[in-house]
Amino acid sequence: MNHAVPEPLVTAFDVVELFVGDDDGMLWLTLGFASLGEPLDVLHIVCGKIPTGILEEDALYLERTSQDLACSGEVLALAVRGEGLALTLTPEGAGALELPEHVRFTFKAQPALFAQAVEKLAQMAALGHACIATNRCP
Repeated sequence: MNHAVPEPLVTAFDVVELFVGDDDGMLWLTLGFASLGEPLDVLHIVCGKIPTGILEEDALYLERTSQDLACSGEVLALAVRGEGLALTLTPEGAGALELPEHVRFTFKAQPALFAQAVEKLAQMAALGHACIATNRCP
């Protein structure tokens, strides 16, 4: 009998726009994608450039279209997988962002944007965000 744990159901979005920033003491990455009911949805991923040592302030902050759809410290993993990004959120984070717990961002429409996203995530990981993995995995 096989008792393998089933793979989680993953919702995929294709990134069509990408914006990166490094200003006001913050690093940020914005993924633009089409979601159900939104032709251009966004997910902002933000962190401070200088760790404060205060867990709540140093946590990775995610926001969708407004601060009403935001969470901080609710990312279990944000990893490079193949030619895309795999985001795993806590149930609380998923609820706050109105996203599933497991989301995959692909770059089929704009493959050149993938390297920019990985570069910005590597900068965030270097600041101590252990939930970010930029080593390419299958």
